[in-house]
Amino acid sequence: MRKRILDHLIVGLGIGFIATTLCLWIFKLNEASGAEVMRQFTTWLFASALYGLISLIYDSDIPFPVSLAIHFAGCTAITFAASCAAGFFEFMVWYEWFIYVLPVFIIMYIIIGASVTVITRCQAKKINGKLKK
Repeated sequence: MRKRILDHLIVGLGIGFIATTLCLWIFKLNEASGAEVMRQFTTWLFASALYGLISLIYDSDIPFPVSLAIHFAGCTAITFAASCAAGFFEFMVWYEWFIYVLPVFIIMYIIIGASVTVITRCQAKKINGKLKK
C-alpha cells in the first residue's frame, strides 16, 4: 500500500511540475517577485501531490463514473484551497475564482485526464500484445 501511495504522489508531482511551470509562464508570474513565484510553485506542487493521492480512488472497486465524480470534486476542492493558499484572493474577489481559475482547472483536468487515459490504453495494448505472443 505504501508503494502505491508513493507512486501516486510521484506521478502527481511529475504532472504537477509540468503544469505548474507552464501556468507560471502563461500567466506571466515571471514578472512577479521571486518570493511570490516560490509561493505559487510550492503551493501548486503540494496540490499536485494531493491530486496524485486522490487518484488512489481509481484503484478501488468503485464504479468508474462514481470514482471520476469523486476525483473531480476532490481535485476541485484542492484547487480552491490551493488558490487560497497561493494568495489569489488577495487580488481577486471570491466569485472571480469561478470566472478565471475554474475554467483553467477544467481545461487542464480534461487534457491531463485524456492524456493519462491514452497512455494507459497504449500500455495495456502493448502488454496484451506481449502476452499473446
